[in-house]
Amino acid sequence: MTEFNSTQLRNLALVGHGKSGKTSIAENCLFKCGATNRVGKTDDGTSILDYEPEEVKRKMTIDSSLASCEWQGYKINFIDTPGYPDFTGEVKSALTACESAIVVVSATSGIEVETDRAWKYAEELSLPRAIFINKMDREHADFYKVVEELRAHFGKGIVPIQIPIGSEASFQGVADLITMNTKVLIKNKDLIYEIPEYMKDEVDTARHMLMETCAEFNDELLEKYLEGEEITETEVAAALIEGIVNAKIFPVLCGSATKGIGFRQLMNSIIEYMPTPYFRASMGINPKNNELIERRTEDAFSGYVFKTVVDQFIGRVSYLKILSGTLIENSSVYNSVSEKTERISSLYSACGKNQQAQKIAHAGDIVIITKLQATKTGDTLCNEEEPIKYEPVTHPASMFTMAIKADKKADEDKIGNALTRLVDEDPTLTIYKNTETGDLTISGVGELHLDVAIEKLLNKFGVTAKLYQPAIAYRETIRGTSKVEGKHKKQSGGHGQYGDVWLEFSPGELGSGVTFTETIVGGAVPRQYIPAVEKGVRETLQTGILAGYPMVDIKVNLFDGSYHTVDSSEMAFKTAAALAIKKGIPEAKPVLLEPYYTLKITIPEYYMGDVISGINTKRGRIINTESPSHDVSIIEAQVPLAELYKYATDLRSATQGRGSYTMEFSHYEEVPAKISEQIIAENNK
Repeated sequence: MTEFNSTQLRNLALVGHGKSGKTSIAENCLFKCGATNRVGKTDDGTSILDYEPEEVKRKMTIDSSLASCEWQGYKINFIDTPGYPDFTGEVKSALTACESAIVVVSATSGIEVETDRAWKYAEELSLPRAIFINKMDREHADFYKVVEELRAHFGKGIVPIQIPIGSEASFQGVADLITMNTKVLIKNKDLIYEIPEYMKDEVDTARHMLMETCAEFNDELLEKYLEGEEITETEVAAALIEGIVNAKIFPVLCGSATKGIGFRQLMNSIIEYMPTPYFRASMGINPKNNELIERRTEDAFSGYVFKTVVDQFIGRVSYLKILSGTLIENSSVYNSVSEKTERISSLYSACGKNQQAQKIAHAGDIVIITKLQATKTGDTLCNEEEPIKYEPVTHPASMFTMAIKADKKADEDKIGNALTRLVDEDPTLTIYKNTETGDLTISGVGELHLDVAIEKLLNKFGVTAKLYQPAIAYRETIRGTSKVEGKHKKQSGGHGQYGDVWLEFSPGELGSGVTFTETIVGGAVPRQYIPAVEKGVRETLQTGILAGYPMVDIKVNLFDGSYHTVDSSEMAFKTAAALAIKKGIPEAKPVLLEPYYTLKITIPEYYMGDVISGINTKRGRIINTESPSHDVSIIEAQVPLAELYKYATDLRSATQGRGSYTMEFSHYEEVPAKISEQIIAENNK
């Protein structure tokens, strides 16, 4: 591939709601550039970007994909991202690797849930953004209505730099408000014309908005505008670039991926108006002294891995964003996170599933490196003499948890390693072994996320697995007191077995577990047998009495007993203690306890009523509510874990995908009698 310096690079993430046409836009750009010989389509499985089996099956983007192409002497790196909420981790990672984003909006649907989410992610990173209104050829497409909605929602910095010629079935091209000409598709050829007379008023109105917006962020232009002086095309372009780079102006373009209209203009606008990585300054930490340092493109080499793909044959495939310096093939770099040296044998530029070798890559470029041994997503690669460590991406919380196990006995030994490799590829997945219930659990952003993970286990690693509802770690305790005798006496020839204890049971303090004491007087139970009694108590309480769950917050006092000089033994007293527990606990009003978790739920304010109502139906209680901003509310609630199964799906449904939450263990509480009876009956089958 041709060598490109930092000023010849443009990196853009294609973001937006699912089915808005992000992949189709990338496919059209690749075709116009000559990178592909046809426009691939996700719906018929021919897309060069959506090629994984899970994507082909569902006809949707699941993994972000790098699409590099050359246009007019520049290299454009598109990163096509998913539009489904379960895969927002891919969106966040892609945005950190780019200097700008193209927010794709459907001309028929306008702003949707993931449009808003992607915009906020880009806004948090202060990324310049452009908006591409797609599907202008569809029925009910309304360019001006969508622009008005965008301006109302995202601010007056939203401004068209093109307007459509025709709409719906008659859509045939765009009018450029800066060059003041039209580009029309006739018989598959782009033709340039002067703006026709019938569009003069429409163009004048749109150009007036553009001038007004540019002037608002540029004092010199504002002065000329107010004095009625003529503003040249060059001055408009310069003011537009300044506004875009400072994330104050967000240009709107339009087109149709189905008809292939608007993509040469899109790529020309990317090169002309969107920022180059050359001026990007990156902040990191010097691992030698933990001081904050800055890296610019001409400084020593550094970059970070924003994505990893695990290939069953090659191993790790790392996507590297170079932030400073130059990287060449057959060189060594230093991983400042793992503190290991890595060998870079080859560099590749990617166009979806196709890769092209390149010998050198400069700051700002995005490349693929294979077979790195000690490098994972979020790691920094740099020059060992001038080390730096960049902050890794913060991924969305894993809200949906299921238990997982191998479906075939032959896969039981392989599933652990396969899951580790899967998490290496997708940091939004978390794996946890619950030692108490014995469940191996997997957590993801949503239900679809875990379904795809199961498919990847099979397709990539040959492991068949299934998901099921994780067990709840209930507890047992007592609310009353009792005093009972436990006597174990057995004679079967020769030495017999004899142990006799009196135990008193009473409620303990919250969180105290099992407290064992003894108040033996006169050696009723010899001291050498008391540890055996305690062991018998603790082991028996660990398996519970009601439903087989550990007993907690209970005090057990050994206050009397008897022994036999020949037949008594540690085993006999241990058995006697177990008998006393099985007899005494039922008399001490035993109850079942369930874990409660504290939820912090972040939602748009207008969904608060529905979410609170949902919490109440789950036996939860609201602890606190707050509104950190005018349109965001945070609800803090305590809810039994048993009621939170698939709550991520419930919350998404209640908030149209706009809600999220975090949860952490709070405490145990008594299970209501009716529910307790059901649990006990189920466990004692």
